[in-house]
Amino acid sequence: MYELTHNQAQTIVDRMMMDIPYNINIMDHTGRIIGSGNKRRIGTLHHGACKAIRQGQTVEIHKDEELVKKGINLPIEWNGHIIGVVGISGEVTEMRPFGNILKSAVILLIEQNIALEKANLKNNLKQEFFSLLIDSDTTYTKELISQALTYGIELTKSSQIIYVESSSEIAEDMMKSLPSFRMSNYSLCIVVQETDKIEALQQTIANQYPNAFISISKMNDTVSEGMLQAKLAMRVLKGVYFDVKAISYSQCEFIADILKLHKNDTKAERLIHSLEKDDELIKTLQVYLSCNLNANVSADRLMIHRNTLNYRLQKIHSITGKDPKHILDLVELICMLIKRIK
Repeated sequence: MYELTHNQAQTIVDRMMMDIPYNINIMDHTGRIIGSGNKRRIGTLHHGACKAIRQGQTVEIHKDEELVKKGINLPIEWNGHIIGVVGISGEVTEMRPFGNILKSAVILLIEQNIALEKANLKNNLKQEFFSLLIDSDTTYTKELISQALTYGIELTKSSQIIYVESSSEIAEDMMKSLPSFRMSNYSLCIVVQETDKIEALQQTIANQYPNAFISISKMNDTVSEGMLQAKLAMRVLKGVYFDVKAISYSQCEFIADILKLHKNDTKAERLIHSLEKDDELIKTLQVYLSCNLNANVSADRLMIHRNTLNYRLQKIHSITGKDPKHILDLVELICMLIKRIK
């Protein structure tokens, strides 16, 4: 049997008493007050409600008595059970229309809460399934393969992952025709098993969320491997590139795999701390990389003199001990940029 809570009942009472100048009480299925305009009465037994529950019908009290005040008490029924009572104090003839309004409000709230609980349960089951799917230790059993079909995923087929991060909240049903899973309010994972849809899908995302970052995995036999690739590519995108919004794992596979192999690299962590407070130097390094180490193009893009660019690169060398113009040192600096992204 559905049970009304104190928070639900008090919310209704507070809202309705803003418009109705009479005291309102809401009682649970035992007749105990769980919401009231008179907070001191919460937790006490309401005798008019107890009578309404026993009789299974509206109880009108026409004059004040020792234990009850005049007013009207209407039982709230749900699925054939009385789950509570709503009462309003005052002259019965005046209270009748208010009582029916209150009763309808409670029933409406119950319907909304049940719908919300069902939606939350559905979302929780979906997220539990996806957490299992992106776990590299998960085996594709017959049961899991069958469950995946309910979300539009054929685990016997290869798939690609599109991973999206945005500064604004992303709608989970953004891609209604494709299986998508919310990683957070600002990130979404889309499972794609038809490669010819990737380009159009990427454009759709970019149109709806112009500031979003998009990373795309390679085709993989498991969703977990695709998710790993997409997240590594996202770190490369946000760490290394400046003013670029999309990347595929195949574009950065080498550096992404270095990152995967050296995930506990303390040297890169130390380099991060040496530059983390200097956004200008980080931006300079990102643009220098984006321009394929071309000093002239980099200086133009940064709108600075080439000598200023060289000064900044030398400063990076001085602070980190790594020379951006030296290929091996540059690889370490790239790893440092990526390590900044969590």
